[in-house]
Amino acid sequence: MWVNILHLFVMQKRTILTIAIAVALLVSATGTVAAQPADGPPNDLPDPVPEFVSDILGAIADFIGGALEALGETVRGLTPGGDAAGSNTDGS
Repeated sequence: MWVNILHLFVMQKRTILTIAIAVALLVSATGTVAAQPADGPPNDLPDPVPEFVSDILGAIADFIGGALEALGETVRGLTPGGDAAGSNTDGS
C-alpha cells in the first residue's frame, strides 16, 4: 500500500514538474519577442482637430442632456459640406 502511495506521489511530482517547465519555457519564449526598440507610440503628436469636431461633440452632449431633439440634423449642419454630402432625401 505504501509503495502505491509513494508511486502516485512520484508520478504527480513529475507531472507538476513537467507542467512547470513547460510554462517557464512558454513564458520565456514570448517574453523575448514582446518588446522591440521600434515599438511604442509615435514621436510626433497628432494635429489638432478642426473646430467643427468640438462643436459636434458639444451637440452630442446637448442631445444626451435632452437639449436637442434631432442630433442628425444638427451634426449635418455643423459638418463642412454636410448638407450636400449626407443628404439622401430624393430616395436614391
